[in-house]
Amino acid sequence: MEGPQLPIMDVRWFCAAMHQLHKTYIQARQYTDQQFPGEFMKKHFFLCIVVLLIGISGCLDADTSSENSTVINVQDLQQIDQALVSGPVLVSMGFSSCPACRVMKPTIEEVSRDYMGKAKVMYIDTRKNTQVAIVFNVYSVPDMFVILNNDPEGYLYMTSDGNITRDREIARFIGVTDKGTLTKTLDIAIELRNNK
Repeated sequence: MEGPQLPIMDVRWFCAAMHQLHKTYIQARQYTDQQFPGEFMKKHFFLCIVVLLIGISGCLDADTSSENSTVINVQDLQQIDQALVSGPVLVSMGFSSCPACRVMKPTIEEVSRDYMGKAKVMYIDTRKNTQVAIVFNVYSVPDMFVILNNDPEGYLYMTSDGNITRDREIARFIGVTDKGTLTKTLDIAIELRNNK
């Protein structure tokens, strides 16, 4: 039985709210400065600093879409199975409002570009594709792993130390992970696939 779904604040909504708050602040300040010059800033200096920090904290770049992305968005497991025909697959799982996932996104994009033609890099949005995420028993994001191959018994995962396992728990990378760890694991998987 699933628990209740908690509402997630959309980044665009938050940025729009911050923009509106900033406009209201400017209007109030203009009115107050006409009535009591300089008093508004003296009384509300801390609020002004907080609004300024929030305003420059990244809300201007709320668009998280990547038109030139080489990362494949997974809708179903068949996509992963089809990608495995040509080589190993790095799978990254997360969701758009996850801060650590946003930190990992440029790294995943870079790995995808670096390994084009050698391996596929795929992304599963755990909020939009819950059924696919459930198959991989996701409990924390970002969650990444390399699938070496599949057979009738299931997926074969590559660990960072070069071992092959059916246990994804051993092969997963949870949280912000450096590019070197991901590429080292992919390199081992590619070498194993090429030597078959």
